[in-house]
Amino acid sequence: MIRIRLGADDLERVQIADAPDFGYELALGGSVLADRTRASHLSQWRREVARNWNPGYSRLFDLYTPGYLPTFSGLAARPVQAQMAHPAVDPDSTGTVLHVRDLARARALTPFTTALADGHAPAYGALSKLVSGFQTIALDPFRRRITSVVATASARAGTRAATSGIDAMLRTLHPMVHWDGSVLALDILHDCHEPLEGRPLVLQPSALAIGISINPAADSVTITYPATNGVLALDPASRAPSLALATLLGSTRAAALAAVVEAPALTTGDLAAVLGLSAAAASRQATALREAGLIATFRNAQTVHHHPTRLGRDLLSGSDDARDW
Repeated sequence: MIRIRLGADDLERVQIADAPDFGYELALGGSVLADRTRASHLSQWRREVARNWNPGYSRLFDLYTPGYLPTFSGLAARPVQAQMAHPAVDPDSTGTVLHVRDLARARALTPFTTALADGHAPAYGALSKLVSGFQTIALDPFRRRITSVVATASARAGTRAATSGIDAMLRTLHPMVHWDGSVLALDILHDCHEPLEGRPLVLQPSALAIGISINPAADSVTITYPATNGVLALDPASRAPSLALATLLGSTRAAALAAVVEAPALTTGDLAAVLGLSAAAASRQATALREAGLIATFRNAQTVHHHPTRLGRDLLSGSDDARDW
């Protein structure tokens, strides 16, 4: 069990992440598969990944041990098809080098990880392609669902903290997180104390986590915890709004409403990506929909999330029904 002592100043610095760390989500997804972990809420995700699995992706499992996750942060920020090139794993990256060194202390290296440890460029090129391929089947088809799950968990914790206090929020965060008023205890195999020493504690909900993990960095300490026990399903297929709705609202605004209905808790940045607009243009579309009572907007820290109202959902559903006439 890992213990973190929190004083009054530490409690004031606690942050709740309201967006996924997609790189870490990808690493966690690989861990679920590498360890053959059975988690009922991820069964549908596993089936979808297995349906498109390339046996070559199994080489990624060489990078895993029970105590170590590979670093994919920054590699999976955007879908592969939205990138100018495949995400590259830099052989000079400190994170990559440190991970392979830690891996060598924890287990015997395979020919693949040995080549990585030796800095062979072809091995890093192969790793980049493996990460891209794995991302395409295990992460990209689930991005909106993951975003919604994380945003919902974050909003729930934030509301609890605002209405009942930080103590109540920490006590109810997750069954594997225990708070006694002074020490936060995490159900993790390692047994140690982690001093914050002025660093903020960041609580990161995750859609693909099945347990608690901690990442002590130089500027923060992040605790990742499962956001939900609900089933992680594929993102809903994007629907083109009906001609009648597009005529009423305008084609871009109608598409924005459809995107928010399909993925509640969508951020302005995500909405911009879906619509192919700038963030400022997406914000203008969201403002118009909000003023019309079709969506509601909530702010969590620096991030704005958009949710459909009942009127917005009914209007979109009605436009679909109109196709039959």
